[in-house]
Amino acid sequence: MLRSRGHDVLYAAESLAQYTDDELLALARRDERVLVTDDKDFGELVFHRKLVSRGIVLIRLNTLRIADRLQRLAEVWGDVEAHAESKFIVISEQKVRARSMS
Repeated sequence: MLRSRGHDVLYAAESLAQYTDDELLALARRDERVLVTDDKDFGELVFHRKLVSRGIVLIRLNTLRIADRLQRLAEVWGDVEAHAESKFIVISEQKVRARSMS
């Protein structure tokens, strides 16, 4: 979905599967990318271990079918994209929450 909207996407499962979470976060920071994930461990990295990130979007839609997940992302992506800088954003079925990381 993000690629179809013109975003430059690196998908860890395609080419970065051997990277640890720390390494993925460092790569995203170096390349000035927002990291989109369904892995809650990234919250631990930025809030407890104080690792720096340009922004993280945590997708909490695991109970939905893939088509419904994509629909939900499409519904909220404009707002997410506009506010992702230096934020930890959580997308769930009912709401989108943003927390500053600075």
